[in-house]
Amino acid sequence: MITATIRPRIDDLGPAGHVHNTVLPAWFQEARHDLVEKFLTPQADNPLPLMIKEYTVTFHRELVLTPDVEIKIVVEKIGNSSFVLYEQAHQGGLLSCESRVVYIYVGSDNRPAPIPEDLRTYLKQHGAD
Repeated sequence: MITATIRPRIDDLGPAGHVHNTVLPAWFQEARHDLVEKFLTPQADNPLPLMIKEYTVTFHRELVLTPDVEIKIVVEKIGNSSFVLYEQAHQGGLLSCESRVVYIYVGSDNRPAPIPEDLRTYLKQHGAD
C-alpha cells in the first residue's frame, strides 16, 4: 500500500467551503508519484511508458480545510500490459472519495507491451495478488 498525507490549501476550496471536485484527481496523482516514477527511463525513446486508459472518481462526502487528508493506494490488479490502482481519500477517518485508474504499459511504438518483471515485482509489493 502507498500512503500520503495531503494538507488541503485554502485555494483548494470552492465557494461553499468544500474542496473542489477537480482537486482530488491531482491529490491522487501526487500520492502515486513515486510509483509512476519507477517506470521512468530518461534515456529511452519513450521515457514514461505509461498511458491512462480509464480513470473514475466517486465522491462520498465533502472534504474541508481540516483535518489533513490521508490517501491510500493499492495495486488492485496486474495484467500482461496493464495494471489497476485503487485509491481512497479519507478525512477524519471517513472515506470521502475513491478512484480507480487503469494504466497501460507501452513500448517505444506507444502500443501495449508486457510489463517488465522488475516492475511487475514492484507493483506486487503494493497490494496485487
